Amino acid sequence: MRSVELADVWDARPADRGFMTALATMSFIGLGLELVVDGSVLTVTGDIPTYYPLALQILFWVGLGLAWLALARLLVAWSRRRGVDPMPSEFGTPLSHRTWSRTFVCFVAAVLAAIVLPVFVTDSWSMAPVRNYFELYEMYGPVAWLPMVAWLVYHVGRACLIASFLAYSHRALRLRFSFPAAGFIPWGGVVVGVSLGVVMFLAAGGAVAIATLVSTLLLGIIHVLTGESLRTTAVFTALVFLFL
Repeated sequence: MRSVELADVWDARPADRGFMTALATMSFIGLGLELVVDGSVLTVTGDIPTYYPLALQILFWVGLGLAWLALARLLVAWSRRRGVDPMPSEFGTPLSHRTWSRTFVCFVAAVLAAIVLPVFVTDSWSMAPVRNYFELYEMYGPVAWLPMVAWLVYHVGRACLIASFLAYSHRALRLRFSFPAAGFIPWGGVVVGVSLGVVMFLAAGGAVAIATLVSTLLLGIIHVLTGESLRTTAVFTALVFLFL
């Protein structure tokens, strides 16, 4: 994140921790849009199928993905209006080779955590894209690639909103705590890890919850290492969450 000039509007004022908390809260609430859609289907039909009919499934995933991307973009614009651009790194110079090496190590560790931890807990593991494709092929046959593309739109949109939640919650807590080491603590990773860990525990069990917590903590470290760049964090989030 990097400070920019305030927008030339009558109510312009610098972003404070309350504002960043509001952005983080909106990101987290936005992730619940999927529950709203499923709840609406449950109310109308009395059942939530694993997969909808082909056209409806594509519409569901593409619609959610685009809605999440639009919300993430709206939050970026709102943040810029208040004098903080969350997209670039706060460092004025390109990241060093050492920093990229540490970032890559954290990324590999996050992927390994997503792969290995469920194996130790449940003795089973499957990579989401591969599992989804075989399930979609069984459901829809040779045209399974169409909903698979729709799922990728869904995945990217969800990852961008999770990265937004991480970035804004991190900024809010950095503004709250001013002791010297505060800038090195992955506040966003802690907040998102606990929040999504609880959700995953209720939805998918302890194995996925632990993997989500550890992987997200490591994403929080990546966010700190790369100068709190939302753009970079979103890319790594999308890659790591492929394995969860």
